[in-house]
Amino acid sequence: MRWQLIGPLFLLAAAVTGQSADGDQVPHHQPVSGSTAPRIRAGDQIVHHGADSFADYDVLHPVEATHGEPAPATAAPTPAPEPQPEPEPTPEPEPATVTAAAAAAAASDVEEAPRARALSSKNLHATDGPKEHAAHHDHHHHHEEPTITEEADSPFEDSGFAPVKGPQGAPPPETAPEPAPEPHPEPEPEPEPKPEPAAHAPTHAVKEEQKETVEELPVPLPEPAIKFDNIESEDYDIGTEEVKAPDTIDNEIIAGLVEKFLNQGGDAPADGKSTPAPKSFANPQAQAMINSSPYWTTENLEAPGSVKDESEAREWMKGYAEEARKMLHLVTKSGWMYFTDASPTLNRALNEAEEVMARFVRATAQQAKQFDTSAFADEALKKQFGYVTFEGMSTLNVADAEAFSTANSNMNKMAADVTVCDLDLPPPCALKKIDLESIARTDKDANRLGHLYTTFNQNVAALKGNYQKIIELTNKGAKMNGFGSGSSMWLSSFDLSTKDTPPQFDVMKKLNEVFKQVSPFYKQLHAYMRRQIAGLYKNPEGLTKDLAIPAHLFGTLEGGDWSAHYLDTRPYDDEDSVPEEILAAFHGQNITQKEMFVKAYRYFKAVGFPKLPKSFWTNSVFARVWSKDMICNPPAAIDMRDGEEFRVKMCAQLGDTDFKQAHSLLAQTFYQFLYRKQPFSFREAANPSFNEAIANVFSILSSNTDYLFSQSLIAPDSLVPKESQVINRLYKEALTHFVKLPFDLAADEWRIEYFNGKTVPSKLNERWWQLRERYEGVRHVSPTVNASTLDALINTAIVQEHSPATRQMITYVMQFQILKALCPEGSILSEGCILSEDTTGKLREAMEKGSSINWLEALKIVTGKGELDVAPLLEYYEPLINWLQNTNEVDQVIVGWDGEGVRFSSEEVPAPRADGGSGIGGGSSAILSEDRVAYPGGDCANGQECLLESVCDGKVCVCAPHLYTLTIGNTINCVPGNPADKGFGDGKGGLVIGLFPSESTTTSAPSTTTKPKNYRSRKAASSAFGIVPLLALVCAFLF
Repeated sequence: MRWQLIGPLFLLAAAVTGQSADGDQVPHHQPVSGSTAPRIRAGDQIVHHGADSFADYDVLHPVEATHGEPAPATAAPTPAPEPQPEPEPTPEPEPATVTAAAAAAAASDVEEAPRARALSSKNLHATDGPKEHAAHHDHHHHHEEPTITEEADSPFEDSGFAPVKGPQGAPPPETAPEPAPEPHPEPEPEPEPKPEPAAHAPTHAVKEEQKETVEELPVPLPEPAIKFDNIESEDYDIGTEEVKAPDTIDNEIIAGLVEKFLNQGGDAPADGKSTPAPKSFANPQAQAMINSSPYWTTENLEAPGSVKDESEAREWMKGYAEEARKMLHLVTKSGWMYFTDASPTLNRALNEAEEVMARFVRATAQQAKQFDTSAFADEALKKQFGYVTFEGMSTLNVADAEAFSTANSNMNKMAADVTVCDLDLPPPCALKKIDLESIARTDKDANRLGHLYTTFNQNVAALKGNYQKIIELTNKGAKMNGFGSGSSMWLSSFDLSTKDTPPQFDVMKKLNEVFKQVSPFYKQLHAYMRRQIAGLYKNPEGLTKDLAIPAHLFGTLEGGDWSAHYLDTRPYDDEDSVPEEILAAFHGQNITQKEMFVKAYRYFKAVGFPKLPKSFWTNSVFARVWSKDMICNPPAAIDMRDGEEFRVKMCAQLGDTDFKQAHSLLAQTFYQFLYRKQPFSFREAANPSFNEAIANVFSILSSNTDYLFSQSLIAPDSLVPKESQVINRLYKEALTHFVKLPFDLAADEWRIEYFNGKTVPSKLNERWWQLRERYEGVRHVSPTVNASTLDALINTAIVQEHSPATRQMITYVMQFQILKALCPEGSILSEGCILSEDTTGKLREAMEKGSSINWLEALKIVTGKGELDVAPLLEYYEPLINWLQNTNEVDQVIVGWDGEGVRFSSEEVPAPRADGGSGIGGGSSAILSEDRVAYPGGDCANGQECLLESVCDGKVCVCAPHLYTLTIGNTINCVPGNPADKGFGDGKGGLVIGLFPSESTTTSAPSTTTKPKNYRSRKAASSAFGIVPLLALVCAFLF
């Protein structure tokens, strides 16, 4: 191992003699030339590079003086070692012990070094600092074995080291004397002096060619950024869950039901006369609420606005709050029971509770409208009445409410059931939306994708009538609530308007201003992706380097999501290992899903949030209960509406993703818990976007490496992420979330125009693509837009989420404002930060107020600014923005989409990678894309991998030699049994099932060597969807 010491010893000698590596004189404490200046963070400590932080401390081996001259005596020499009796090979010296005085000498340079040179373990991994520090440390040790003694005032304390304890009471180890280059007398042992201060420790020369191995002295781990030792321990109800025994079966009841069914014909009475059975309810508690108090009646009410007595109004509101609390608690409880144990009965119970709730809302709204709140002096009371009088869509009469519900149901069902045929395949068509999404993510055949996209849009156009009905009824409900249109009612929670007061600002105008500021970033990302898409899809027709990108080339049917292309287009191959470390730590610590939440909860307590009630831990669901049919998505934080109980519902899995989700859910839970003392009508978030923004902030904070290290989830080596990993992470976030901003803006502007009748029905589809091209730089597949279709309806945000899409846009901008306000000055936003009890004070203050303040007031409390500001968002993405600008400039990429339609040249298209990816630093999924695989009968001439027990014969995939070829329709299957033995087969490997004349039927043996027809792999795959039941029947005979 001698070669390993040359570099370190050379630097060591240079440090001692005051010479640089070139022989020049350098100041004794200057860093080695070439080392980079590290970033210094609060709380960082000096840590040796490569030290095993979990091992016991080692001790340095003796070092001889240079040039054969005797070394000066150390502060604590020990007696000379006894010579070995026989000339045997010199044994390895045993670990030595060091006196505190010697330790003080070893730390002298650390003590004298300026405090500004204190390096964190994070930065030492990226610099030469650890080696330099080791050189300073090693040259103080004498060639004789020193002994450790414990001292109260160790000089290691100020240097960030801890004193090392050696074997107590052990005699000094014996070692063979090292031969010196020149004879010289050994110094006589001197009595051990008292320890000297580290500043006065002598400096020794070190021999340049050292034969003995010098062991580095490990140092402590960096101090955790958050200390959880002082967090009060609680009973989290860990490991106390009991396995419930099965319900007792009442055989008498079962026997009675069977007897009734067999002898009386089911529910029919014995006398044959039909008498209607009384209606039974799945939720009798909900039915019992009806007319249980005066708040349910709508008879004999005063005229709207006729009651002006404020004290009477206050008394009415007090009674309403108690009745509403009971009603909402019942509905929430019914919902909890259904979502955690879905069954038809519990679904009926929830529906019944919601119907009763709608009846209560209508009755109390009409009662509240009796009061004239315009002259009320109590603004809070006036605001509460505003909430109560707003009925939303519950204001529709029974017939309209039923029509609205039916139209929504039809939209969802039809969107899921629409089918299309694959390219060049005749009906029956078997591909549904879920299949198309999978194909879009993996296939790189632009012609096929264009066909599927266009055909699906044409078939989805059947939903137009239902959507038109939804728009009409939404407008009707809005006018009944006092708003001019459905769009006005939608935006009221953002522009702070009511039926009696106008908007405080134009929210759509503000959002356009916001997008204008982030547009340069979006255009850089768009330009980079456009060039990468040219490589992914082999420069397809319709794609140019200066116009909008065709919508079918983003790896998805829907707009606002480019994440399918992340692996193939990521800036660097270097992926972050933190998620793997976190999962390994969970497994290593034997953490359960519930304990994952406990870790997150202790973090919230450490930064100033209060203790939650124990019922949170006993009644929440943190992991899927497999004995029940749970509805896992979406995860939710649930206020049980009784002011005392709060729960979360999540089918969590161990890992980085759900650890972040745990922080998000707890943030929402604490929001609910903190506003629980508000009047009942104010026990809501200031705004849904504000609530989601807070949740997203804590998801970001939970990724901070200092925090993860404090939770013992990552190693010190991962404390400082590489720049390449940061850029990759930001790029992935941008493809998943940031690119939604222009889509949300286009979607809401289109619907607002639809609500207000500004777009005639024949131009709706054309207008949809005009807005998408303006904001997103995305265009229709074909140059002309089909006026008979309504392509917006393929998007979930339009069909299933009949609510403003700009809610997510406001959330996304606001979350970075809150993050910036919470983090200490100078924090790198893209890395999160460490919070404290002081920094969360303003946030907790805003959360405590609930909806008694509007979202702009809440935002001002936290950030000091009561309006949207995109500067923190751009600061968060700054590393990615800089990388995109540099990369696009180097590649001479055109930014924007208002060009003349020039195609990419072959030199401009990124070359495909060997592993199937493409682009600079691209990557590919571990699962082969569809164009890289083939099924039996499929084309494998270009190196595709044959699946389903088939092999490539150079052109197509054929069944392996030990299998039989069975053709069903236009698919080829490889089966182990001879179909003819079971009565199947047409003598050519085909299957005969049906009614045929007897003379045309045959059971002759199929050939096992007949080459199948050359069907394209996607045909085989798509046809399999339609013949799965049939194939299962055949396989039951053959296998």
